[in-house]
Amino acid sequence: MTTGISICSAALLQLGKAPISSFEEAGDAARLCANLYPQERDSLLRENDWNCATKRALLAPLAEAPAYGYPVQFALPADYLRMIGIGDYRLGSPLCRDFKVQGRTILSSGTVLPIEYVFRNDNEGTWDSKLVELMTARMLWKLAYPVTQLTSLRDELKTEYNGMARAARAIDSQENPSQALSDDYTLLVGRQ
Repeated sequence: MTTGISICSAALLQLGKAPISSFEEAGDAARLCANLYPQERDSLLRENDWNCATKRALLAPLAEAPAYGYPVQFALPADYLRMIGIGDYRLGSPLCRDFKVQGRTILSSGTVLPIEYVFRNDNEGTWDSKLVELMTARMLWKLAYPVTQLTSLRDELKTEYNGMARAARAIDSQENPSQALSDDYTLLVGRQ
C-alpha cells in the first residue's frame, strides 16, 4: 500500500540513504520528510485536476452575508485545495461565472452552490500510479540538496521531474472526455 512514508522512503533510497518507517522517528531524514512532504503533496495536487484528487460538493450559504458585492457566501470544504468549477448543467444550474474565492469562502449568489474542486487527498493508496511516481520524483528532487549538498544533482532531478509532470498530466487528462461546448451562444453573437 502506498503511503507518504513509502514515497519518501523510495526517494531516500534513490539518494543512497536508509528508508524511514515513520515521520516521527529520530533522525534527520525523517524530520526532513515530515517537514517537506505535506506541503509538497498539497502543492502537487493543486497543480492539476488529478482524477484521484477531485471531488464534488453542494454548499449551503453561511448565515452571515459578505459586506458588499455579493449576496451570500459559502464556506469552502476543509479539504479544499483549488477550484475546478462552480455550477452544473446536470443539476439545472448553469456554470457560475460570477464568484470570488476569498479566504476560506466563496462569494456568490444562490441558495446552494454545486462545486467541483481539488481536495487534499492524503490517502496515497487511492492515487493513480503515475501520480505516485511523480510524487516520488518530486520528493527525490526536493530532498536531493538537503541530503547530498549537490546543486547539480538537484537541478538535474528538477528537470527530470518537469518532464515526468508533463507526461503524467497528459495521461491523467486522457481519462476524461473532451469538454463539450455549452449552449451559450453569447460569444458567437458578440462576434457579429
